Amino acid sequence: MKGRLVVITGLDGSGTTTLAKKLNELDQGSHLLRTPDYPFDLGREFIDSIVRQDSQSAHYLYYLSSVVHASARIEEMLKEGNVYCVRYLIDTVVSHRVAGLDIDMIYDGGFYNIRQPDLTIFITVNEHVRQERITSRGKGLLDKVLDDEIIRKKFEIEFERLSDHFVVVDNSNATPENLVNQATQYMSWIK
Repeated sequence: MKGRLVVITGLDGSGTTTLAKKLNELDQGSHLLRTPDYPFDLGREFIDSIVRQDSQSAHYLYYLSSVVHASARIEEMLKEGNVYCVRYLIDTVVSHRVAGLDIDMIYDGGFYNIRQPDLTIFITVNEHVRQERITSRGKGLLDKVLDDEIIRKKFEIEFERLSDHFVVVDNSNATPENLVNQATQYMSWIK
């Protein structure tokens, strides 16, 4: 039986990594992935700090290529089990639309093909709770960008525009176990 691809997304600090790890632990034989993954993760800091300022298009193509690469890896992993992936095409599209690029969710780009998720989970969280979480773990570049309420609102609008692509779970007052329980309502393969 071929595995399922579950993408987990949401603003940084919403609990995406926590949920993915918990689902991976529950689902024996499954795989855990975060995009951008190796080798794209090695150049990410440089791309985000320098290329992003010089050319949003080049920045987008870097992240798109990381998703195309991850998709090829995912296809192999799916032969052995389910894959839980933190961040994917939806995140690349949303962040670059916020940056002003007119792009959309295109899984078949002609010369490339990205594996479509079987399920995408968007984690929503109260902003105060999210701020507490990212402050305690240390803020990265995107965290600081999302501190700007106008930019954060643009992210929320872009995710809402794509809301037919995902189900929503709320992590505002949830324990990790409660978050998993909410998510697994959409996963018949996890008891």
